[in-house]
Amino acid sequence: MLEKKSFKENVKTEIEKLKKMTFKDKLWYIKEYYGIQIFLTILVLALSSSLIFSMFFKKDPAFNVVFLNKPINNESYEKIYNEFCDYADFEATKDYWELKPNVSVILKDGEIVNGLEYLAKINAMIAGQMLDTLITEEYFINHFCAQDILIDLEQVLPSDLLDKVKENLVYKAGIDGIERAYAIDVSNAPIIKESVYVAGPVYFSILSNSEHIDTSILFLKYLYNM
Repeated sequence: MLEKKSFKENVKTEIEKLKKMTFKDKLWYIKEYYGIQIFLTILVLALSSSLIFSMFFKKDPAFNVVFLNKPINNESYEKIYNEFCDYADFEATKDYWELKPNVSVILKDGEIVNGLEYLAKINAMIAGQMLDTLITEEYFINHFCAQDILIDLEQVLPSDLLDKVKENLVYKAGIDGIERAYAIDVSNAPIIKESVYVAGPVYFSILSNSEHIDTSILFLKYLYNM
C-alpha cells in the first residue's frame, strides 16, 4: 500500500514540478490542474466580500417612492431624483433614495387584467417597510384604504402644508368605515404637472408603516415648490 503524502510534501512536489517547466508549460499546468480550484476560490471570495459589504457598509434607502400608473419620463425622473437629493440634503448625510417612476398595472372595467406581479411586489415592499410614499390613481387609493395601510394625512402634515393642500385632501373610508384624509390630489402641484404624462387625477399617499414619514412630508413640500 502506497504511503499517503502529507499536504506539505504535496506542495513541495508541485513546486519542484513547476521549477522544471517552461513559463508556457507552467501556465498550461496551472490552468489544467488548478483552474477550477482557483475559479471557485475567487468566486467564494467575491461572494464573501459582497455579503460583508452588504452587512456592514451598504445603507438602506433613506426614502422610497413609487409612481403607480402615473409614469414620468426619463428626463423628469433625473430632474426629480437629483433635485430632491439636494432638497433633502441626502448628499451631506451620504444617504440615497429610490424612485420607481413607471410601475404599471393595467385595469379594465375596474379589474386588474395585467401587472399583478407588480402589485405583488408593491405589497411585499409595504410588508417589508420598504415603501414610504405612493403616487397613483384613485383605484389603488381605494385598494390600499381597504387594507388599512395608508396614513391619515390630517394627523401628520404640518399646519403650513395642511393649509396649502386642505382643499385637495381626498377622504376615503378605512377598514372601520370611517372616512379620513388618506390621500391628496396633487395634480396641480408644479412638479407633477410638468412630469406626469398620463391624464387624470394624481393622488399622493403615505404608508402607515413608513419609517420615513418626515421625508415623505418633505417630498410633498418639494412637489409644491415650498
